[in-house]
Amino acid sequence: MKKITIIALSTLIMAACQKEINEKHPDIRLKNDLVAKKEKEKERVTRPMKINFYSSVNEASPNLTCTLPGVPFAIANSGYFLHGNATHLGKIDAEKSIGQDGFCNLNAAFILTTKTSGRIVAANGDAITYSGDDSIDLNNVIRNAGSTATITGLWKITGGTGKFKGASGSFSINGFVDVTTTGGPTFTITGEGTITY
Repeated sequence: MKKITIIALSTLIMAACQKEINEKHPDIRLKNDLVAKKEKEKERVTRPMKINFYSSVNEASPNLTCTLPGVPFAIANSGYFLHGNATHLGKIDAEKSIGQDGFCNLNAAFILTTKTSGRIVAANGDAITYSGDDSIDLNNVIRNAGSTATITGLWKITGGTGKFKGASGSFSINGFVDVTTTGGPTFTITGEGTITY
């Protein structure tokens, strides 16, 4: 009981001293207020996000071996550069905004599923990282000898740098894949979702 009384008394004395310091030294109070404000500003906020991207082939990327019931096949240059813009990032740096497919599977209904990951870099160097699951409907390409396929997916924000450090969120994507691009397929996508940072 004695220890609790001593701790309570110590707390009261420290609070009284802090109050006296704040009253006698307004510059210290101002500094404390600024620190409190900065702490509050660090609170993460969830915001809407939109993207508008197109890709170009990363010729340095490796081929990706995909699975097909009974027959493996390869997709040339499974990596890509992203071009375009995104809410909160503005026009993105296409030389540093990259992605890489790490898995793909084609099923009997001609739906190709892929797993992708990469980073999206703003002009000022701040970046977000992402991983995604995409679904590409190849029926138009395989059955109709078409040059495009539809793509849908969900990309999850897994972190970032600069103001996006610790960012999270996700956005759904949809668009078209051009399978006739020299060097490997490219895509044009739009997307909507949220980002928290």
